[in-house]
Amino acid sequence: MQQLYVASLLANFFDAGWSIQVLLGDMDRAQYEASRLARPEIERHLRTMADSARALPEAVRAQMPKVDWSAWAALTDELPPHSEAARARVWTVLSTWLPPAGAELRRYRARLPALWAFSP
Repeated sequence: MQQLYVASLLANFFDAGWSIQVLLGDMDRAQYEASRLARPEIERHLRTMADSARALPEAVRAQMPKVDWSAWAALTDELPPHSEAARARVWTVLSTWLPPAGAELRRYRARLPALWAFSP
């Protein structure tokens, strides 16, 4: 049962990140902040990523140290971003954290397939 939970959290985190990248496309920060359609969806997916990172057991996080799980989990407190500082942090997450996290997760999925397996 624990394995299904872990696989679900990892899949949620990865899929939400992928969805963000599709929604964000090649937007710059001004376009992102002005978007009435994409921005709320991106923030919803960011919350999914933050909640999944927060719920992921520490032993699992430790197996994937190149992803800063604690930083992702802490993002929950800044969503939705109401202050300028929170909006700047969200943009940093989107432009700086997201692409490398996705690349690392693809590598971890290849190296640690059991963590991602939906099997009891």
